[in-house]
Amino acid sequence: MSRRFVPIVLFASVVVLSSVCRGEEKSSIRAKWQMPPRCTPFAPVRIKDLTEELRRTGYRLVIALHRKTAVKPKEKYPPRDLYVINADGSGLTQLTRTDNKDEHIPRTSPNGKLFTYNYGDFLVDAGTLETRKVYGGYVWTPDSRRTARCGKHGIVYTDMTTGKASRPVRVERRVGITDLSFDGKWFIFEIRNFRGTKYSIDFMSSGGGEIRKMPNHPKRGGECHPGFSPDGKWMCWNGGGSLAVRRFDPNLPQGTDGKIVTLPKEKLGQDPCGRQIVEAD
Repeated sequence: MSRRFVPIVLFASVVVLSSVCRGEEKSSIRAKWQMPPRCTPFAPVRIKDLTEELRRTGYRLVIALHRKTAVKPKEKYPPRDLYVINADGSGLTQLTRTDNKDEHIPRTSPNGKLFTYNYGDFLVDAGTLETRKVYGGYVWTPDSRRTARCGKHGIVYTDMTTGKASRPVRVERRVGITDLSFDGKWFIFEIRNFRGTKYSIDFMSSGGGEIRKMPNHPKRGGECHPGFSPDGKWMCWNGGGSLAVRRFDPNLPQGTDGKIVTLPKEKLGQDPCGRQIVEAD
């Protein structure tokens, strides 16, 4: 899966989903499915018009949107439904219609053939949209066969075909894992008020054990929603008032060489956590 690392995969309720390419095949620039994947997040731009580049990839996104309805008493926001949208922002199609339930947190499998939502409670076939309850985890394993979650007794893996859960893997403390590296060895997540830091991005072995804290962004503030690139050699997260990218190398003392690239927030349109809205060109 040789492809550039597209930071949009980090957004809380947005995930990448493969689909049949629109238009003629020869005009597609969809990445070939290669294992292990190779990622070049700062490769030269292939097409200057980002919308056109996203159109040619042929990919779709699964997203969760709040309905445009009146908010009920004691409700901060109306419930969400799931939608599919082309990567260039066209073709929005609604998937779920549950007036009294909040359908959210979609997450695709690495092979793009399945996705879960509601933190892994439901499993959906991306081709047929057949849905069933599984009660799995939020994070997929690289082979697209299992999901993982961290509960009070440790990390539990769920077989997404049978629904069978593994015995818990003991960990230092319960954490909300957000991603697993391509080699299946490292979980990444965020912790609040941990080891003297208000916000921190942290990682630990998938076999449990010590939690390792990564350096904070030099621009202090909220840091959250970390994720790995498909090859596990890069990570991005909400930091510096925008989206930040750095190398991930667990062999280094702090898990990274310390170099951070922060994408310009005026190009993103808003802070990824929605804290500050700006106008984009």
